[in-house]
Amino acid sequence: MKKTLSNIEKEIIEVEVEKSRLNREKAMLVLNKSLFIYFCFLFVAVIGFINAYISKNMLNVLIVVGLLALIIGTVPYVRTMKAEEKKLDDIIRGLKR
Repeated sequence: MKKTLSNIEKEIIEVEVEKSRLNREKAMLVLNKSLFIYFCFLFVAVIGFINAYISKNMLNVLIVVGLLALIIGTVPYVRTMKAEEKKLDDIIRGLKR
């Protein structure tokens, strides 16, 4: 026997999916900003090293700090994507019952 959804249940599902979209967008913004910061650090490091403004040690420090910024931005993105995927899978399983 197939269960039909009421209008309220449909609206609740729609709101949950929209909230999931918003969470993914927020995570994407954090990832984009961390990528931007990473490339900024890389750009400053390379230009500074080429023009002899910074030493080899400072070049290494800037590259490591850029990588840390990238990692710090990637971890929340991956966590959010996994959580939202799980929520959507739960909604799909609930609808199939």
